[in-house]
Amino acid sequence: MGRNRVILIFVFLNVLMGVISLTRVHALANPLPDTSPPAEIAIADSMAHAEFSAALEVIFSQQKVASILSKLPPKSKIHGYDIGDYSGDDGMDVVLSVLREDAPAREIDVHFFLNDGPEFRLLRSLKRRYIVEPIEVGFFIDRGECYVTEKLGELAWRITGYSATEGTFRRVSEWTTKRMRTASRETAVGYERQYSYETLLAEEHYYGGNKGTTFLRQKYYDLPVFPSHLTLHHGMRSEIGDSSGLMITQGGSSWHGPDDSSVFCSARYDSSTVAFRVRMHDDRLLYHANADSSDHLSLHFDFSGKNRVQPNGKLQSSYDETQLGIRVIMGDGDARTPTVELLGSTLVERYTDAIQVTHLEMEAQYQTWEFTFRLPFELFTGTNEWKSVGFVCVYHDVDHPMQRRWVSLVSTAREYKPGRPETYGRLHFVEDPVHALEWENLRVIKLSRRLRAAGILR
Repeated sequence: MGRNRVILIFVFLNVLMGVISLTRVHALANPLPDTSPPAEIAIADSMAHAEFSAALEVIFSQQKVASILSKLPPKSKIHGYDIGDYSGDDGMDVVLSVLREDAPAREIDVHFFLNDGPEFRLLRSLKRRYIVEPIEVGFFIDRGECYVTEKLGELAWRITGYSATEGTFRRVSEWTTKRMRTASRETAVGYERQYSYETLLAEEHYYGGNKGTTFLRQKYYDLPVFPSHLTLHHGMRSEIGDSSGLMITQGGSSWHGPDDSSVFCSARYDSSTVAFRVRMHDDRLLYHANADSSDHLSLHFDFSGKNRVQPNGKLQSSYDETQLGIRVIMGDGDARTPTVELLGSTLVERYTDAIQVTHLEMEAQYQTWEFTFRLPFELFTGTNEWKSVGFVCVYHDVDHPMQRRWVSLVSTAREYKPGRPETYGRLHFVEDPVHALEWENLRVIKLSRRLRAAGILR
């Protein structure tokens, strides 16, 4: 099988991922000088179909292995493969990378094969880019996911997790690392981000790349904003928030579970408006003329577009002209109805007449309200692209009428601090979720395959 590069990938992944244990990675290569052209490396760093077939026939029948080879381009070389269960059915699936003879420069295909009884079924093919060697695109299967690694730059990598459960092939997680840049130069500040497409939770870590010092570490919900006309596929999550104590950023000792207070948020957009829908629950509304002593719901936006940390490691300064807040004083649920306040200076003055807030009490759910916040579309767009926007949804719950300082804060950002934009979460716009999530409906594909076999479809 040639010289194995398992050790190389093992060391790399353990350095970058830490807790992930690498069980099986098969990538074949003969060492070549760094000066070798990418085309020569691509030829040498590979295995022929016959060599791949001989390796897999130790585990699978010739028929099953042949079902894989029959779906590969005839003039191609296999650069790596792994075997494991990423479909949740306890079967041994296969993922492999293939370099086609007619492939564009520095492009390699990653094929996902599902163990489907007497044969392997090709679920999805992804195209990936490499910088110097095809070995930079690697993968391993662990704990029901297949992780695909990519080198994005000298000190930049991405690992994307995929699964094929619940009738869909989809992207489920992502991990990236890079060095921050300023004036087109890399700095000594490292950046690491983990994101789950299933929970919508993100964790960011800014650290000293040379000294290992942590400048900022935080967890938050990253809110996806979908087109308003779009019907999402079953399983695509659009709402952030949960009913656990993990959302309580202050006053956890006086919070008594989701029946006390909870918040969920989602968002949609069209050509003129971005609408945020917030569903919140509070078992008892308490009002006071002082907002700090009253129940209130608020959304906070940071439109500065800046990194949370400066190139020297210090926290980024915030500016009032890029901040916007919308606060709803809840009232008492009887005589006093909710009232809206806008927080900020420049943006409030400019967009006061364009911001709308409506609400209704959910009759079928006790002490539950739904608010819709409509903001002008132009707030979120830059020059031909979406702005990077900090966002957090917070509920300020006063827990006792005689002790107004007993407050629970329910927040979509775990480290949220009032007036501190670097502690907010984020939102991102998703124009095409099928493309962005690399989503494939496996049930539809399987049904169409059966209909073709029966001669009903061509």
